[in-house]
Amino acid sequence: MSTPAQPVRLVRAERKRRRIPVALIMALSFGTLVFLSVGGVLALSVGANVRNTFDLLGSQSTLLVDAMEDSLRAEMGRAESAVDGVAKLYAQGGFQIDDEAMSATLAGALSTAKGVNAMLVCTPDLICRGAALAGNNDDKYPAGTIQQLPAEAEKSPQVRAVLEDRQKVGGRRWGAFVANEYGLFANVSAPLLRDGVTDAWVIAAVELQKLSAITQELSARFGTHAFILDGDGSILADPKLAAPDALKNGSRPLTPLAAFGDPVLAGYATRRPETEFSPKRARDIEVAEIQLSNEDDWRSWMGENTYVAITRKITGYGDRPWTIGAYFESSQVGDEIERVMGSALLGLGAMAAAVIVAILLGKRLSRPIQAIAGQATRVADFELDGVTPLPRSRVLELDEQASAFNAMLIGLRAFSTYIPRSLVAKLVRTGEIGIAEPREAIVTVMFTDIAGFTTLSEQMDAAAAARLLNHHFAILCRVVDAHGGTVDKFLGDGMLAFFGAPDRLKGHAAAAVRAAAAIREELENDNREAASEGRLPLRVRIGIHTGSVIVGNIGASDRVNYTIIGDTVNVSQRLQDIGKLLEPGATAAIAISGETASRLDEQFETIPAGKHRLRGRGEMTEVFRVGDVAMAASSQSEVHAQAG
Repeated sequence: MSTPAQPVRLVRAERKRRRIPVALIMALSFGTLVFLSVGGVLALSVGANVRNTFDLLGSQSTLLVDAMEDSLRAEMGRAESAVDGVAKLYAQGGFQIDDEAMSATLAGALSTAKGVNAMLVCTPDLICRGAALAGNNDDKYPAGTIQQLPAEAEKSPQVRAVLEDRQKVGGRRWGAFVANEYGLFANVSAPLLRDGVTDAWVIAAVELQKLSAITQELSARFGTHAFILDGDGSILADPKLAAPDALKNGSRPLTPLAAFGDPVLAGYATRRPETEFSPKRARDIEVAEIQLSNEDDWRSWMGENTYVAITRKITGYGDRPWTIGAYFESSQVGDEIERVMGSALLGLGAMAAAVIVAILLGKRLSRPIQAIAGQATRVADFELDGVTPLPRSRVLELDEQASAFNAMLIGLRAFSTYIPRSLVAKLVRTGEIGIAEPREAIVTVMFTDIAGFTTLSEQMDAAAAARLLNHHFAILCRVVDAHGGTVDKFLGDGMLAFFGAPDRLKGHAAAAVRAAAAIREELENDNREAASEGRLPLRVRIGIHTGSVIVGNIGASDRVNYTIIGDTVNVSQRLQDIGKLLEPGATAAIAISGETASRLDEQFETIPAGKHRLRGRGEMTEVFRVGDVAMAASSQSEVHAQAG
């Protein structure tokens, strides 16, 4: 009778082994969900931060090298324009070789071509005459004065070789460098043609020390060390060569890099190009690493003595291409990467803790887990206003879970007050890749300030002053957001906002002026209510200017602001300052620049207020006041319809 009972016990044992508690299933499921979601977000965040770091370096590199090439070509272009102008004047019969008109022409070209040291006319028999600027070491003439050079046969073998080579080709041409006791010179020449016959050549000489002044200025502006090389082997320009006594100290252009005295440039030949920088990040720019010390140097093992060089080759100024670029310490990039990696490690620890907690506390999570998933989706979409607290439960684990979620919700809501939700919504709505990366854009900037707020604040305590400011800023933010603008920051009792980024708002100048007019109307209504409630009325000054800015994520890896920088911001602030002169008693004195006014149509009443010299600016700025404004397209839906 014992045999039939054995299968029964086996079946029961099998059934017992197959039973898995639902708490364990839910705990594992929830732990997996947390791991995948948090891990995915963490991986994307770390990857994005690393890419953003390299993209920012690539953008800065392109900006620096572009600025360097623009300055260089502008400097050399003045010499080219000078010889072209003299050649054209000669072809039109404006002067004859070696007459007074020629001397006057060369002197005039020399005086207008900034950066050119000498203008010469050389005939086929190698006799040259012309005009030159006196240098600092000239005992007969004050520095910078023009002295005439009489006709005489060229004696320098180096110069004669350049002139003979010049006769073999036609058109404008940059020749070989020429050195004398005054320095090293680049030269550009053009033939003097009349009736199809070349009678002579006009030559403009540019001292290479002027190119060193360009590298010195760019080095100071970008915090790097800019340089120009002749090919890849010798120095043409460097901040070290910009000093007036550089020649006396033995520093000369065309010195081989190994002998120039700069250890970074001396290691340029052994540079290692970086593969992270694709043409998309830095067009036709080489980003390379230069390691100074050898393997036995302990600082090399610590990652020191490593530099990053960014270079570009340009042609058109001789037989060999020039290399323009700059270098800086690699720690400027490494520090950012280290911060990203540190954040990643902290994120991994937090993720591991979250998974462990989820597994330990994941009991009886059937229907409550659905409520959590729905509320978590709203949190992920930043719809915090639509999230409702989880109900309390008699089950200990579920009650603790509800309490933790509700506490997190309270913290997120408190934290979200410091984040511009409208900006987050715009960045998500655009759907553009890299929309938050720094870029140059034309936007309209609004700067506001409360008139006499210091005096007002002295009449109330700190809490009352804070309530007044919060009430005032709530009005401004509501109006700016309704007209498609972005509130950047609050500066004391002032506000900085801009229109036209991150979404491409069509007619951003009109939207900004309409917003200013709406603020004026809102403040007038609010001041009437303030009078009946015993509150202090407020008057504001508003400055609006349209121009170019750099807009995007600016800051360190652990603290980034989507903001704008540029002179346009300064102009809008200065316009706000002069509002007290234009409409001293107005509820809202609105001052806009001529650039903004030029973008408005007949729906806007603009009142000329003359030209003003804004503080910190040399040129006069045309200013307008704003009268009546047709408040079309003021609703949020209509503003979104305008966004490009």
